[in-house]
Amino acid sequence: MLLPYYGPKHPIVVNSKKDTVYYGVQDFSFLSQNGNNITSASLHGRIWVCCFEHLNDKKVSPSQAILMNRVEERTDRDSGLRIITFALDSESSKSLSAYAQMVHAGKRQYFLSSGNEKMSDFAINTFYQPLDSSYKEGFIHFFLIDREGHIRGIYNGLHVKETDQLIDNISMLEAAYYVKQNREEGKKGDDDGGAM
Repeated sequence: MLLPYYGPKHPIVVNSKKDTVYYGVQDFSFLSQNGNNITSASLHGRIWVCCFEHLNDKKVSPSQAILMNRVEERTDRDSGLRIITFALDSESSKSLSAYAQMVHAGKRQYFLSSGNEKMSDFAINTFYQPLDSSYKEGFIHFFLIDREGHIRGIYNGLHVKETDQLIDNISMLEAAYYVKQNREEGKKGDDDGGAM
């Protein structure tokens, strides 16, 4: 089973021919708990999972943090996976680092902040409205992003069952890339063999 692509397709022109491309996450650059900027470009080529949290919230955020840790623990063989939490509060890298320690986040988790209202707009305009996902109940979703920056899954980040489905889908996406890579290498080998 192939994972779907979420979001509206965009028209493009390539060599004077019209085509469409799948929706992708908008470019971004946000400060991490390590004091570094994490950008959309730095995540290109990696599968990543993200969510949006009010880190100071005591009702929803603890549950999301626990389930994000579950994602990290159950994908421990995939060292290339990144787990991103976009902080909807205005947070410094020091407070992001303290939060990461408090929730026992692993090495593959990054907590990002814009330091202003920009993050809420980013969440709404990049993830929620284009995907027709309601945020009236709060920003409760986990999103699965492929290596090219396309959104491939949306999950309720407060439900264990949906989080486990996300974990399964990460494995499926990794397997699809593995098969594609083997096919390309096999095809290349066939082409080289034919030239001899």
